[in-house]
Amino acid sequence: MRRLAAVLALLGGFAATATAEAKPLVRYDVGGGLAGLGATLIVAGDGDAAQSGTRRGDDHRFTLSAKQLRGLRRDLRNARFKTLKRSYRPKAIVNDGIEQSVTYRGRSVAVSTGARYPERLHRLLRRLDRLLR
Repeated sequence: MRRLAAVLALLGGFAATATAEAKPLVRYDVGGGLAGLGATLIVAGDGDAAQSGTRRGDDHRFTLSAKQLRGLRRDLRNARFKTLKRSYRPKAIVNDGIEQSVTYRGRSVAVSTGARYPERLHRLLRRLDRLLR
């Protein structure tokens, strides 16, 4: 009986993890530059976060503090995703530039180096970049 309970608890933990990863709060991708590096940060609604391909090259899991999660949610809300363009590109191509992409509630917004875009989106990108360790 104890063995069955342990197995069920373990499976329940996998289901919770799969649900959190299947339904992230936000996904942030950044890539490009001279080295062509890329990184991804995925934050779940409960503050669990996973990053891969970071500047240091390591994958890492961590949990946002309550203050960090509140700030992230505030910046996501204030960005007003429904009113943003899907893409912000500069008039002239920046050869060694980077591209940042944020996906929130099924909508993605991409920003390339040199592009002009709203300050409300800039605040969100700065916060996500700081979270990407």
